[in-house]
Amino acid sequence: MGFSADLDAGSGQVSSSSFTFVIIYRKELWIIEKVGKWMSWLFERYPLSCILDFKPGFFLGWFLYKLFSKVQIDEQARENLREKQRRGTIIYVTKYPGHLDFLLYHFRLRKSRLPYPRIGLDLNMSLFFPIPQFLRMAKFYLRHVLKHGKGPSPYQGGLLREAIQKGVPALLCLLDPKRFRRQFVEKGRDPVEYLLEIQATLDRPIFLVPSLVLYKHAPEKDPKGLLSILFGYRDNPGALRKIFLFFRHHRKAFIDFGSPIDLKKLIHSVEHSGRSRAELVEDIREAIIESIDNQKKAIIGPVLRSRQELREKVLNDPEVLQTIKRLSKGKPERERQLKAKAAEYFDEIAADFSQTYAGLTYSILTRFWKRLFQGIEIDPSDLAKVRSWARRGPVIFVPSHKSHVDYLILNYLLYGHYVQVPRIAAGQNLAFWPAGYIFRKCGAFFIRRTFGGARLYTKVFSAYVGQLLREGFSIEFFIEGGRSRSGKLVLPKTGFLAILLNAYLKGYCSDLIFVPASIAYDRVMEEKSYMREQKGEAKEKESFRQMIKARQLLKKKYGKIYIRFGEPFSLKEYLQTQESSPSEMEEALALKLVKAINKVTPVTPLALVSSAILSRLKKSFDTSSLYQDIQVLFSFLSQEGAPMASSLSSLQSATEETLRLLVSWKVIAPVQELSGASVVYTLQPKKRREIAYYKNSIIHFFIDYCLVGLSLLGGKDSEKSIDDIEQDFIFLKDLFRYEFIFADNEEQPRKGLAYFQQLGLIETIDGMARLRVTKRGYNQLPLWAGLVKEFLESYWIAAKAIASSPPDKRKRTELLKRMASLGSKLVASGVVDLEEAVSHITFNNAFMYLNETVLRARRDEVATDEEITRRAEALAEKIRSFSSSISA
Repeated sequence: MGFSADLDAGSGQVSSSSFTFVIIYRKELWIIEKVGKWMSWLFERYPLSCILDFKPGFFLGWFLYKLFSKVQIDEQARENLREKQRRGTIIYVTKYPGHLDFLLYHFRLRKSRLPYPRIGLDLNMSLFFPIPQFLRMAKFYLRHVLKHGKGPSPYQGGLLREAIQKGVPALLCLLDPKRFRRQFVEKGRDPVEYLLEIQATLDRPIFLVPSLVLYKHAPEKDPKGLLSILFGYRDNPGALRKIFLFFRHHRKAFIDFGSPIDLKKLIHSVEHSGRSRAELVEDIREAIIESIDNQKKAIIGPVLRSRQELREKVLNDPEVLQTIKRLSKGKPERERQLKAKAAEYFDEIAADFSQTYAGLTYSILTRFWKRLFQGIEIDPSDLAKVRSWARRGPVIFVPSHKSHVDYLILNYLLYGHYVQVPRIAAGQNLAFWPAGYIFRKCGAFFIRRTFGGARLYTKVFSAYVGQLLREGFSIEFFIEGGRSRSGKLVLPKTGFLAILLNAYLKGYCSDLIFVPASIAYDRVMEEKSYMREQKGEAKEKESFRQMIKARQLLKKKYGKIYIRFGEPFSLKEYLQTQESSPSEMEEALALKLVKAINKVTPVTPLALVSSAILSRLKKSFDTSSLYQDIQVLFSFLSQEGAPMASSLSSLQSATEETLRLLVSWKVIAPVQELSGASVVYTLQPKKRREIAYYKNSIIHFFIDYCLVGLSLLGGKDSEKSIDDIEQDFIFLKDLFRYEFIFADNEEQPRKGLAYFQQLGLIETIDGMARLRVTKRGYNQLPLWAGLVKEFLESYWIAAKAIASSPPDKRKRTELLKRMASLGSKLVASGVVDLEEAVSHITFNNAFMYLNETVLRARRDEVATDEEITRRAEALAEKIRSFSSSISA
């Protein structure tokens, strides 16, 4: 994170981090000033054309600083460069020579008070010299030519050695045709070898920093055609093309820095390896060139081939051809039909990326987001980390999925922050015109919800994904399979993940970098449709008509979008730690990803306030009591290290603003003002379901503690043993196996007990043998247990529905209808407290559990109708013993 020079809130005192910033900033200025004075002396002694450290004239200076000021610099690199400058000497290393590049580095870094190159090795910058310095340089060159028969070199006479000793940053171009000729024909000095020689005599390290300037944020195409011949290839654009690109795209130009190479450490590490100096030089050159190429690929992606070229590669994939041959059974006509069908499958699946569409969509979305949302909250260090990992291989982005906006927002963010835009695995339901056409042009490819035994489709799809990875494209897919209608993360689907794993194991790529991500909203646009689906209404199919109707959504404001990235990890390194079967490996990897997503899911003000309101199960509340509950939950989340929305830095104001929003949404209504600033609000019963969605988005942080709280409150005994609580925890965790994603830690019950004991909610009796809830505990434990009451009531309804259903009415569809009907009656009669307990989404999860534990025959029993009814009644009674312990 960057340093802050802000005042501590309300104190009027400068914070300690501000003093640190001032000290470091002054030190940087002192270093820059000292080096600047020394450079003036150096030019007097060595007036070479490669030295550029003069203040240009007023108009030229204004023009250059204005021209380069919009060029973006990786924020995370700033402090890294300053730290390297304090420790040693920075040599920026580019792949190809370029006067414009040197000017850009020089003036842009100088403007940002960063170490900027003052020497351009093998570059003639005299055209930009002030007239007095130009004349002095010309005189020096003329004398040198007359005396030695050739011009002076920075590698002779001690210029470069003295500059590096004084910490003067320089710029080196590795692939310079003119210098290569001098080295190859005339046996000139290799600059990398010369730097190694200098480093051998210095205590301070020399840092070689791979550096890249991108003038256009667009994938490169195959270098074909007359324009590439005349103006240079994209990888090494000629002067005319570079000038054109810069003046056209200078506001979007970007400077990126790779991981520095410490020559001092490098020399020490190979000291006894027996490698020659020439081999070491070649290793350094290859490492830097590879780093720059990987930096470029991480930002703009691999070289973009035509769709037809990709089509031919996919359809000629050996496994696709083998499947066609096997299915055709030697019949030529059938083989032709299958090949035509394979081509149709490719057209159904494949993206058709267009940079023009991507750029246009980015511009449109910029206005679109400003109209709909108050902003996008992201930690820039997350993006820098992702960009760094992207240099190691194709990135697989695995975000949470709560809205159709997810398809757009992540790519929008990556595009705007110079990270390669991934190809998106989108559901076939979004392929309707015109959305499907636009999505394809922006990089989406389409996948059927189920492959349903379509063997040829499966092979074509797998080959397509494999080719994307072979080319080096990043991919984004939603491991939940569909959008979450409950607010919680849906249990992972492993189908697409299995395809990725198979592609890696077959050698389509050397590694995959997985990046879990959480996309959270203050309010999702599809909220109303989700509420209808929870009530059992059929999902409305995506179509052009629905797209037109969605215009009404554009009239509202939906707060902020929050994006957080989890810690990236290498598939190659992960698999080295696994010894399980392929199917177990898929399950383990899927769980690792969803747990990582949960870990970085940000706590929003609405989620926090909704949790506090709903957990108490009351129809009304006063703000004083509410704020106390919010503080309890917030304190726990802070202790757990949960990521927070920035607005929660001021908890009181965030709470007040959220309450105002809930009043405007008609979720709550003020009814009375109490003494002081406290206000009583009523919660509209029909609106509980709306805010339950946001409560559920952070319930995973609390779930283990909720189950411990349920156990402590449940049952008839006022005292409980730790063994009893652990058994209750195991039962509840098993009950909700399809509902929540739990931590692997077997010590969770004891961890929860320790936390509640620390808060004074429980006390021990007979040493540590038994536990008893304190008076304070009876007040606060319902805050935790109440968070899961809706799920307990849902599962109780589901069990009662099975118990009361006739034997011939126990199919899935019939039972889900029965659950919804029975649930509505029980809510109306007051037997069930919470309307949100009647949820088709939760009933579906409950059915999966009941199907395995109640409806199916066990190994040593016969699942008679009477036995099923008995099991269902017993389960319902046990669930009721927990849910009835939580009351308003």
